Amino acid sequence: MLEQPQTKHSLLKQADGLRDLARRARRLSESMQFESDQRRLLRHCEELHDSAARLEQVAAETKI
Repeated sequence: MLEQPQTKHSLLKQADGLRDLARRARRLSESMQFESDQRRLLRHCEELHDSAARLEQVAAETKI
């Protein structure tokens, strides 16, 4: 099965989804009992933001 090329719109939609996950994870981190769990979740938030930024960069370079 061949994958369709990703469009600018689909890339931006994915980036938005990642940022939404990061926002929800950040809110969840505030309720974590252990600081180590909170730090781990906040690192994951940063990774999600970084991934979203990369998708947005690819979208900016996409002609479709």
